[in-house]
Amino acid sequence: MAQSWKAYVVVALLIGLAIGASIAWIAKPAPPGMIPKEDYDKLKASYDSLKAESEKLRALASKLLEIAPEGVITVRVWGTDSPADVTRTTNIEAAADRLNKIFSALGLDISIKVEGEFFSKKELIDRFVAAWEAGEAPDIFAYKLIYPGAIDMIEAGYVVPLDEYISKYEDELADIYPKFWEFVTYKGKIWGLPQDTEARPLYFRKDVLRKLGWTEADIEALPEKISTGEWTMEDLIAVAKEAMDKGLVKWGVYHRKGFSEEFPFIAPYYQFGGRLLDPATGNLVLNKSAMLETFKLIHRMAIEEEILPRDMVVTDWRVIHTGFCTGEVLFWFGGTWHWAEWIRVKYNPDFTEEYAWKNIGFALTPAPRPGLKPITLSSPYVYFISAQSKCPELAFILAMTAISPPLDAKHAVDSGHLAVRKTTIGYPYYRKAKFLSDVTYMLEYTAFRPVHKDMPLYEKEWLTAFTAVESGEKSPEEALASLVDALKAAIPDIIIEE
Repeated sequence: MAQSWKAYVVVALLIGLAIGASIAWIAKPAPPGMIPKEDYDKLKASYDSLKAESEKLRALASKLLEIAPEGVITVRVWGTDSPADVTRTTNIEAAADRLNKIFSALGLDISIKVEGEFFSKKELIDRFVAAWEAGEAPDIFAYKLIYPGAIDMIEAGYVVPLDEYISKYEDELADIYPKFWEFVTYKGKIWGLPQDTEARPLYFRKDVLRKLGWTEADIEALPEKISTGEWTMEDLIAVAKEAMDKGLVKWGVYHRKGFSEEFPFIAPYYQFGGRLLDPATGNLVLNKSAMLETFKLIHRMAIEEEILPRDMVVTDWRVIHTGFCTGEVLFWFGGTWHWAEWIRVKYNPDFTEEYAWKNIGFALTPAPRPGLKPITLSSPYVYFISAQSKCPELAFILAMTAISPPLDAKHAVDSGHLAVRKTTIGYPYYRKAKFLSDVTYMLEYTAFRPVHKDMPLYEKEWLTAFTAVESGEKSPEEALASLVDALKAAIPDIIIEE
């Protein structure tokens, strides 16, 4: 997305890409006549913008000096998930370094010190509550709004809503994918700043398609045909069946273990017109017709066409990855992070990056049938600001700077995630990561699972009903009836739609 001159300058200010420019704020632009008027107007606009931003920082500095008269502000940040995601904390440290340089350039005697810690996501909530009770909660922490305990923390007042700051710094945040704000909103307020994300593609074996007689042009055209809705799940089923009938693969299709956003759960349900949350009431929703179509699709694949194992939903992860990576399976629905995992973890000893580009393709989840739309699902990590932070605005600015294009790119590439800013896509470090660059377009098609405290209950009952369909234990209609009864009992205020 093309950004305004002002927005680029503002982002440059916050990430320290133009420290020299910040030092030169006191030097006004040359008058008209010495340079073309169009260039002068741009320069003047950037000067005015930088001057306004400097005033914001000076005002913030005054607040910080009230908190810490000695001029040293300590900010604590907690990160979560795998060791590859350590940039969730180190990017905050880098943001502080950039902000310290800007403070210095402005002649402000302020220094920000960051103390970072990293935990597994299972540890974070318990550790946070304990730290809160001791009055020592971190200023910033990275977590997902859909993870266990996140909504409870919001309801308990442990984190602050960010609407005020997002409005104040809207220019600096203008290039964040608009859909992400939907994900971080709960009960009408924004609770987190998007930190990273992913997409959930359909992966396919190019080598198997070649054996089926597909040309290289046919294979390369497949993602676009899926994007336009020309190639649907009807075609996928037919191709998967053909590959199995010809003995080219053991199975036509795999999906991941357990419940997940992508196929065969939330993705097809959304594609068939289902919704999970009613914005007017805040209640969860079950659309019976969409769920029935979802169950019919999986029943057809597992029971009627037999291109999908009946016990797929409980299959061991290593079996799943090994099956696809060794070419025993033609299609698999997974996540963008799996590309790097397959190269790193040798499910197939020959699986190198070169091998991947030669033999593996990726695309959106196809429309279930003509007339419907392709989709992907995302589940962004976010930065939360603790209500115990002595200066939540500073914490917000650090988090915002930590997702500026160069740092957004560093985290995305180093951890195997996708960028949260559109401008990051053009950043050199991101562009060199070919896979991430090639799948980023999927974010234009993304959707999210809803943020609701009872969604884990919904998912539990959904998984039970789905398993009965995939195994052949129940028909789609029987499974739907059981799901309706189970959800009414587990979530009394759920809305049931025909």
